[in-house]
Amino acid sequence: MKRRFNQALALLVSAGCILCTSATSAQQPVQRLTRLPAFGKSLVSDEDSSALVVNPANLAFMPSAEFRWSSIYLGEEAQVSWQGHALAFALPLPLVPLGTGLRLDFVDPPRDGDLSQIRFGQDGNYQWLTWGIGLASDNSAIGASIQRSFSDAALPWGLTSWSLGVTLRPFDAVGLGFVAHDINGPRNQVGGSLDRSYDFGLAIRPLGSRAVELGLEAKLIDARGAFWVPRATLGIDVGPLGRLRGEFSVSDPVERAQQRAWIGAAALDFALNGPMDSIQVGAGSVFGNGIGTTASSRAYENIQTEFALRSWREPVGVDIPTYAIRIRIENTPSVRGQVALLRKLWAIAEKEPTISAVVLELRTSPGESFAAIQELRDAVFYLRERGKKVLCHLEDAGGGELYLCSAADRTLINPAGGVRFAGLHARYLYFKGLLDKLGIRADFVRVSDHKSAPEPFIRQSASETARRDHIELLQQFERGFARGVAAGRHLQPEQLRERVAKGPFIATEAKAAGLVDGGAFDDELEAAVSNMLGSNVSLLDDNRVGRAPTHFGNARGVAIVYLNGDMVDGRSMTIPLVGITLAGSYTIAEALKQVRQNPRVGAVVLRIDSGGGSAMAADVIWREVKITAKEKPVIVSMAGAAASGGYYAAVPATRIFANPLTVTGSIGIFYGKADVTGLLAKLGITVEVYRTAPRADAESIFRPYTDDERRELEHKVDQFYDMFLGRVAEGRKVSKSSVDAVGRGRVWTGEQAYARKLVDELGGLRQAIAYARRIADLPEYGPIYELPKETTWIGQLLGIEGVHDGEARARSALPAQVWQLARALAPFTVYPGDTPLARIELVSVEP
Repeated sequence: MKRRFNQALALLVSAGCILCTSATSAQQPVQRLTRLPAFGKSLVSDEDSSALVVNPANLAFMPSAEFRWSSIYLGEEAQVSWQGHALAFALPLPLVPLGTGLRLDFVDPPRDGDLSQIRFGQDGNYQWLTWGIGLASDNSAIGASIQRSFSDAALPWGLTSWSLGVTLRPFDAVGLGFVAHDINGPRNQVGGSLDRSYDFGLAIRPLGSRAVELGLEAKLIDARGAFWVPRATLGIDVGPLGRLRGEFSVSDPVERAQQRAWIGAAALDFALNGPMDSIQVGAGSVFGNGIGTTASSRAYENIQTEFALRSWREPVGVDIPTYAIRIRIENTPSVRGQVALLRKLWAIAEKEPTISAVVLELRTSPGESFAAIQELRDAVFYLRERGKKVLCHLEDAGGGELYLCSAADRTLINPAGGVRFAGLHARYLYFKGLLDKLGIRADFVRVSDHKSAPEPFIRQSASETARRDHIELLQQFERGFARGVAAGRHLQPEQLRERVAKGPFIATEAKAAGLVDGGAFDDELEAAVSNMLGSNVSLLDDNRVGRAPTHFGNARGVAIVYLNGDMVDGRSMTIPLVGITLAGSYTIAEALKQVRQNPRVGAVVLRIDSGGGSAMAADVIWREVKITAKEKPVIVSMAGAAASGGYYAAVPATRIFANPLTVTGSIGIFYGKADVTGLLAKLGITVEVYRTAPRADAESIFRPYTDDERRELEHKVDQFYDMFLGRVAEGRKVSKSSVDAVGRGRVWTGEQAYARKLVDELGGLRQAIAYARRIADLPEYGPIYELPKETTWIGQLLGIEGVHDGEARARSALPAQVWQLARALAPFTVYPGDTPLARIELVSVEP
């Protein structure tokens, strides 16, 4: 990037030198064979199809596709050639930051003008066909265009020329641009020609945004005697109307060519934004003696108009109509899908004044955990805080849907539907009986009875310690659930518990119990939301297009690094069929290193949704988090779980956020393996092993541990646990003994962890990102980057985000119990027998 910047800067300097040293006699620029000018458009910031004639590099910055019709009408006394119409179509291409477009100019010079120097022929008309392309990289772009002329007259016919443009936007307040037009200096067989010209310019945005922009430019026309044309542009956003633009230029200002002339232009572009596109209508006037002495005082005769149909929305203008939006959830969002949904809801709250209501159509559980649903509840409250109404619509709902919808203004249910909920439950699977029948013996050493993750393999039911822990955790979830739903349904928690205990409910029973407000079919939702708002509104699917950027895009932003799934040594992957996501230490460490070294990242949000795994993987990630936190803020956002190894990786962070119902803590280690000698005996298989030392095959699954090896394992577990305590004590700035008091494998909710100083704040991803922006002094409009990258080029082409998110696809195809069974068996199926594990027992309090 730095090299490209230096090269482009050198190009600008070279152009300046040419301007200073060229000869001093030439023809008047307004008499040149040219395409229709784009008055008031900056060669640095213009990001629509006008870039085809202003600066082709800017095609790469286009937000989306655009069709534009431009026209200039001049009085017949005008002495310039550029009267006529132009049609243009341009769009950005998928996969790469590339934009391209076509433009056709129909130039019809004024009949009475003095065009003798051009000698176009009897009718004087000519046409230009322009094709351009631009390629962007970070905050710079390079582009090129080719244009060819057509005419019935000989001189303007068949001229083919090339143009080259460069745009640099190093800061939000300043941008640079350079364009070399007609750089091949084309000639045709009858003497028609085009002179080279060079534009360079500076765009200044004193407020840092497009609200006010001043452009300072100069054009060098490299004719037989070169002359130059300084030009100033001004663009101002005018609230609900659109954008005011104007320009002033003077050709040959020091009269070296003895042909000084000036031109001014002013126009107002009105913008009308709909949900899926926008229309721009512009009108203005051109004036000045540069268009002819007689015509200069008749601004009312010299009119410019434009009409554009765009597949993006302007940040200014009139937004119509006021409407309600439908968001339908048919599949439980994955980890990244959850973040995408949250960001969509936040954007509606902050940036969509014409959306008066949001209808959430829930056809499945809206989150994989209660913590995930808490974040969605926060988004619903945020919508309401910003003046939006929220209506929930259910069909066959469970506790998760009930929990989310209790935050809405109104909840309706399909009259044939119901609420399949009568209270929370937790399920734990135990495999010892199965392993005994198979002849497999699980052998584990753990730091404490609270570290219950090995129990499913060594017991047929929970130990008394684990049972108490399980019950307490379930009670914590139930308290949070009851408080939230009761407050939203205007009940006392005890009232809610009494009513829920009578479930499940058909639709009429759910209404009688106060769990929903009424019934409605899908086709009645528009009337229902209109009734809720007190006025008629349209209910539209969420097919909104984005808005044009208000800044050059140079602001530093926040990076979200995902630590999702069972933590393993090596690379991240997904286990086929069952869709278990494995978070590889190398993959996560490399992502942290990337954001640490990226100057455009000002802060990092480490999004953890992991019950842990390999202790070594946790330590590798811990190290990268620690190094990164020394250079820029690292804010942890705990999702459904950030426990054991997941908590280990979090502790060096600058600040830790947890949802009240996040599963966290579980500070502890266990170690073990499966002994399959019994199974092999049943199959008639025997194993002979030769070793050079007694412990050479201690980790082998073909024999049990000896007493000596078990003692050594216990020592190793103590050592790993002591290191775990040290990492937490260092990160949380407390003593080892205080960490041990809340450690030894104990599992806590986020609310409990906050009370025990294991986390810093209760809050979700929204609060974590806001804190990251604030502590790093980052603007609200700064970008959000997501790593590690998951979407392939196929996914980008098809518009599918996260095509590698195999867990979400597999879970939708498997019964929940089967997926849970596969997850529970992970210690045997995923980890080698010699791997110390910092992993939580699978928690199955289902929303």
